[in-house]
Amino acid sequence: MKQFIYLDTDIVNSIIAQKEKGLVLETESEHEDTAGKGNTKTGNISLDGSVSGGIWKFVQAQAELNGTGGLELNSHSQTVLKEIATKILHDAAFDIAYEQIKAECDTDPANADLGSFVELTQSFDFVDLEYIENLFSDKNSFLNFMKKTEKEKIEVQAAKEISENFNREQLRKNGNELKNRVKGLIEENNRKYENISDVVKAMRQIVPYKRMLVSSDGYLIPLEDKYFRDNPQTMGFKHGGYVTCVGYITNVIRETSTLNSENIFAQLQFMVNQALISILPTKEMDLFVVHPIAIFYGA
Repeated sequence: MKQFIYLDTDIVNSIIAQKEKGLVLETESEHEDTAGKGNTKTGNISLDGSVSGGIWKFVQAQAELNGTGGLELNSHSQTVLKEIATKILHDAAFDIAYEQIKAECDTDPANADLGSFVELTQSFDFVDLEYIENLFSDKNSFLNFMKKTEKEKIEVQAAKEISENFNREQLRKNGNELKNRVKGLIEENNRKYENISDVVKAMRQIVPYKRMLVSSDGYLIPLEDKYFRDNPQTMGFKHGGYVTCVGYITNVIRETSTLNSENIFAQLQFMVNQALISILPTKEMDLFVVHPIAIFYGA
């Protein structure tokens, strides 16, 4: 059974409508039973007779004739029971749409082209840019907590190494130099976290979506909040690991591509695409942007 995380009902309905020449909203099944009661008419006659005297005494014959009977009269009636089961399609609509596109689905990026349907079952990183940006903002306590935690680790490690490798005389001569080294390590660590904040801000400007899926083999799957089956604000924390995504490719950003246009907008878009490739944690040279139709656990 599928456990849907995300379902684009607009695309699902579009696929069904193209096949069915209209949109199927519900299905009906009809069941009919008959129940009847049969009644019959019955009767019964009995005869008792006795004759006194011989056969030659007809004139003296006495005969007794008794008749008994019973009559039962029943009518016959018939009742028709009809049951109509109505099913609203809901999630079952995806299965109907999937039957129309599964023959076109591919899992090999080498065969991918714009408009190609893909079915990907693999590990994705659920990225919530809004959530991460808030965590690493300058005013957020989480960022300060991480800086403080790393600072303490650096200081503890430095104190351990000094006690193991320097005597009192060496400390007296090299004390200021050692302090400066520790200070430099702390500043370098702080810059690392500040750089994370800068990267997230850049991603927020480049990608016009709050949330997405990213894979190491070059898939970027932007997500729209209105199609989530779960609270989108908890997605980055709650979900992860292997899921199945069915969708189609809308863009291929190639690292080795060259700009052949003098159009200023094409040049700007090229710069944005190259920046996006450099930021995303992918090992592939090409980035495939996939419009998701459905994302789910299970089969």
